[in-house]
Amino acid sequence: MECGLAKAANVYVAPNGTASGKGTERRPYDLATALSGEVSRPGDTFWLREGIYHLGQAYTEIHGAPGRPVTFRAVPGERAQLIGSLTIGGQGYVIFRDFELSSGVEGRISRQTGAGFSPTDLTNFVEGIQVGIPNVSFINLVVHDSVRSAFCTASEATNILIYGCIVYNTGWASPDNAEGHSYYLQAAGEISENIGFNSTGAGFHVYANGAGDGVRNLALTGNVAWGAGALQSVRSYRDWIVGVDSPGVTADHISLQDNMGYVTTNTTTLTRVQLGRENINGSLVLVSNYWPQGVTISNWSNAVVVGNTIAPQRPECAIDLQENLTNLRARWNSNYYIQASNDPLFRLGSKNYGFGAWKDITGYDSSSSSSTRPLQGTKIFVRPNRYEPGRANIVVYNWDNLNTVTVNVRNVMPIGAAYEVRNAQDFFSEPVLRGVFNGELLRLPMNGLSTARPMARMRTPPATGPTFNVFVLLPRVNKNQ
Repeated sequence: MECGLAKAANVYVAPNGTASGKGTERRPYDLATALSGEVSRPGDTFWLREGIYHLGQAYTEIHGAPGRPVTFRAVPGERAQLIGSLTIGGQGYVIFRDFELSSGVEGRISRQTGAGFSPTDLTNFVEGIQVGIPNVSFINLVVHDSVRSAFCTASEATNILIYGCIVYNTGWASPDNAEGHSYYLQAAGEISENIGFNSTGAGFHVYANGAGDGVRNLALTGNVAWGAGALQSVRSYRDWIVGVDSPGVTADHISLQDNMGYVTTNTTTLTRVQLGRENINGSLVLVSNYWPQGVTISNWSNAVVVGNTIAPQRPECAIDLQENLTNLRARWNSNYYIQASNDPLFRLGSKNYGFGAWKDITGYDSSSSSSTRPLQGTKIFVRPNRYEPGRANIVVYNWDNLNTVTVNVRNVMPIGAAYEVRNAQDFFSEPVLRGVFNGELLRLPMNGLSTARPMARMRTPPATGPTFNVFVLLPRVNKNQ
């Protein structure tokens, strides 16, 4: 009798693989067989070779074990393109990383009116990725052109990780409605270092409205969002929303730290960050977010609001605090506010206040500061990727509208490493910069960058440069090694 755990295997999958393959480089499996769970053991890694995989509406219950997840990932330097949707059930302990997923569906415009959120004339009317079980991770995926939301996590799906993903051009529209969020989140877990832009619906939609439902124990860190609702012209959406509507119960233990936003010129993008909706909520943590937009905070029992930059670029207040249902206990300080218009800087209940009166009435912001000067200069965030050395998201606010900006990536990219920089708004276009890193500042263009066109017949929003751009720094892999 053999004792101990079976050794984890490296298993290969390819577009021309077969069910009768051996999982070797010469005789790979097809993707359906790999997802079936019939050829896997806990700890195995399935390596996806370059090419197009026609996934269809795939459902998998493949699973690993605690400390021994089953992993699906693209071979470094190879583009694995999955066409379809993926729903994950079963027991969890699965990691999906480094590949691309799109629906491949061009028909995402319904002709029906009065159908609400359930038009019947759209095919493949499903989310890009849907998960309702615990212990599943999604790392460095590119998910785009899903028929409905790109990610949808149910409240049962605890311990979820969505990290380093890029999501764009999601959703559907009809003559009187539209939906399709970049990230539709109800599951407890970590949502970090993701990019979400140009959808028919919301960006980061942390929301529930089912009987007894809530959103709890979510940490959103280092994400960036813009262009909610930008693909359509019939319904307005927000880049950031957290809360529940009846008969949903509550939002609680929600943390937003180091997140970033940008308000585009789309008329269907609502400008404000909305934290809290109809019901009483528990605890909220807002730390070091950079939001050049206003923030509405409603009905929280406890809050930490520290180190944020809140600088609306449109005529609106910086903070709209509505505590009609609760008595807020808060640690609220060291924030920076900008008043870009003649609108009052703060709103508390039904009354408006300037900075001094706000501090006197609330006791908040004793060490905070405010300004009437518009944002100036450049503000650059380099966000290293913890799962891929040499990779980082680079978020650039170029308030002076320079043609180029310089970025220091010495803490991310090792000397002598080959690298490339991609425009996140059109990720699969040619890199905007490539080379071998010798410690120099990277000079990135802020004008003339393209935006990925939706597969469907929807409008393509304009690029956000030169004022704002997002880039992805990547190590360049030699495929011949």
